[in-house]
Amino acid sequence: MFKIKNIVTISDYITIINIILGMFAILFHDFRFIYGAIVFDALDGYIARKTNTVSDFGAQLDSLCDVVSFGVAPAYLLYFYFENISTLIASLIFLVCGALRLARFGVLNVKYFVGLPIPAGALVLSVFCQLFLRYSKDLGSIVSMDINNLAISLLAVLVGLIMISDIKYPKYPNKIALMLFGISLLLSLVGIFEVLFICVIGYLLYGILKMDMEGS
Repeated sequence: MFKIKNIVTISDYITIINIILGMFAILFHDFRFIYGAIVFDALDGYIARKTNTVSDFGAQLDSLCDVVSFGVAPAYLLYFYFENISTLIASLIFLVCGALRLARFGVLNVKYFVGLPIPAGALVLSVFCQLFLRYSKDLGSIVSMDINNLAISLLAVLVGLIMISDIKYPKYPNKIALMLFGISLLLSLVGIFEVLFICVIGYLLYGILKMDMEGS
């Protein structure tokens, strides 16, 4: 029998912080914990490679943590803040697509991501939700809340479908893009998430546009 303490590495402890932050996002109804979970999700893989502690156990643990932090948490917050039958359905679709995305990732061995990674999907959905919440009063004078709820629901479904699509996304962005993303994440933690919105939309569209160029 294998004892947990004998197989858990330092990178696995960092992965555990990821799922704790995901739980905090649910408990405290705060998208910022999802942004924090993104940081630790990136750190665990980096440290595992640097310390030569990459393992099947770590990969399984990472997927389990990701489904909570980037699947359950954003899906729950979508319904919590936009309580509606359409957002309930969209939340369930997003969550199922995220789980399917993670399961497929576990059996593929490629140099790129197939489908939008679930952390990126969680970021897209979270940022859009925060934008809708921040500017809901202004939007309310133009369109009804039902239309707003339908729009955010359709977005969640679209992101879910892109996660299980065959669109290719790069695994390791260049240093400049990584630096800009890091800055945008820090800004989002203090309530400035418009820069993060630009980053996630750029990444989302990158795979789609690249696929179109390769197909033409």
